[in-house]
Amino acid sequence: MASRWQELRTTAEAQARAGEQLDSTSRGTPTGGADRAAAREALLVLTSTAAALARQLDMLASAYASPGLAEDSEVHTALDQAAAAAEDLGTCTSVAAQAIVEQD
Repeated sequence: MASRWQELRTTAEAQARAGEQLDSTSRGTPTGGADRAAAREALLVLTSTAAALARQLDMLASAYASPGLAEDSEVHTALDQAAAAAEDLGTCTSVAAQAIVEQD
């Protein structure tokens, strides 16, 4: 179980780095193709890491599932909701990256 949490931490750190890169490209108005390309690349990394994060959270949620009980544990529910949020993030960042391509 500890290795799953470590994998999750590694993915979250990669996502944080991509978020910082996106933040640095968006501090001003993107003026050139290089700025837009950097923003798109950061968004694509966020999309990829969000998908990985969703998978990892799903696996952890399954580990905390309570088969045979009427209700799942609070940990399972929270991890399941976090996985859904990570999936939504990936969808949004993918759409944003595509919008940059269409704008060019």
